[in-house]
Amino acid sequence: MESTNSSQDRERTPAGHNTTRAPEMFDAQAAFFEQRAGLPLAYCEPIASAVLEIAEVRAGDLIVEVGPGTGQIGQWLVREDVRYVGLDLSAGMLGEFSGRLSNKAGLRAIIRADANSGWPVMSGTARAIFSSRAIHLLDHEHVASEVTRVAEGFGGATLIIGRVEREQESTRALMAREMNERLRRHGIEGRGGAGQKRKLFDALQRRGSEILEPVVVARWTVSACPRGSINSWRSLASLGGVRVADALRDQILTELEDWANDMFGGLDQELEAEETYVLTPFRIRAAQLLE
Repeated sequence: MESTNSSQDRERTPAGHNTTRAPEMFDAQAAFFEQRAGLPLAYCEPIASAVLEIAEVRAGDLIVEVGPGTGQIGQWLVREDVRYVGLDLSAGMLGEFSGRLSNKAGLRAIIRADANSGWPVMSGTARAIFSSRAIHLLDHEHVASEVTRVAEGFGGATLIIGRVEREQESTRALMAREMNERLRRHGIEGRGGAGQKRKLFDALQRRGSEILEPVVVARWTVSACPRGSINSWRSLASLGGVRVADALRDQILTELEDWANDMFGGLDQELEAEETYVLTPFRIRAAQLLE
């Protein structure tokens, strides 16, 4: 593992780029990411507290966060009595995260690293592995292998995956489904959270891990219009978590505008819906216990 015997944040250049997402896709949106897709600030600290409680984290334990982004949740996982490592490919996102930690004490390292390559974490050392709305962008077999490798072998380890779940008929959910359907018509399979999560679950269970009961941490109400989704996607170089050519992205988004006008009666038609933040935990069987 990258040494964590200093409270200074460090950056590591990834050894490889075996990834489906280029870092510049996230670097370019780092400054406005939370405005576009951030969690409600009031719930970030309770989410972090729930992660620590579910994983039964004790003083001196190591927490590894995969894809911490701007640190909305990670800032609350950095505490004086535990060790923290955050791995993210985007230097821009980590720059935002680092700014949040300037006045916080704790044994931490935030590292620029490609989580689709080997994680810079020693085997058998992590008490908790956490990822919020990011792990579906990675190769599920590789993630399952690395989680199993770094999991603490004696006290036990827990992987916790955080996800925002939306009402199926909400504006954002309908827009996302239609966008992914239009990607499929062009032979592109988006990296939607639900399908990738299922693949990861299967890969973990094949390695002896046990899925536990999901925990609902927070609920909130949002008001959304179709134009909000389209404008958000126009600001990205990708759709559905996959880089697409600019011309194709523009074509799909123009088609979505026409579809949404018919579906919702206008691009600015706002509808309220409930969103839920859910933690799905796994008890991980460490690699040394599988041998």
